[in-house]
Amino acid sequence: MNNPSNPMDQLFGAWELISGSYIGDDNVEIDYQKEGIKSLKVLANGKYSFITTLKGTFFAAGGGDYIAQNGLYLEKPALASHSDMLGKQFEFQYQLEGETWTNSRWQNGKRVEYEVWKRIR
Repeated sequence: MNNPSNPMDQLFGAWELISGSYIGDDNVEIDYQKEGIKSLKVLANGKYSFITTLKGTFFAAGGGDYIAQNGLYLEKPALASHSDMLGKQFEFQYQLEGETWTNSRWQNGKRVEYEVWKRIR
């Protein structure tokens, strides 16, 4: 890490998704652990990459640019296994406490995604 007070540098590293949920197409909350969803994410120098499995089988991958500042984390996918992710931006409110990074994504006042990541490197 270059500057530990810079939010971009604080997130530098490899992360493992340890819990969370999202709202599915049918408006039902889906728990990552119950569904067998696992993910790894790497952040470095304003770039991110992730890979996600569902019950041990490939589910999704992607990467692009990210910005972290003032408690907001923004991903701009440049590559994605699901083409509907391209051209979008995903904005999260985040907190970093030690080696735990927590994200919440909201749409129209409703939380649609919640993630808890643990630094692994």
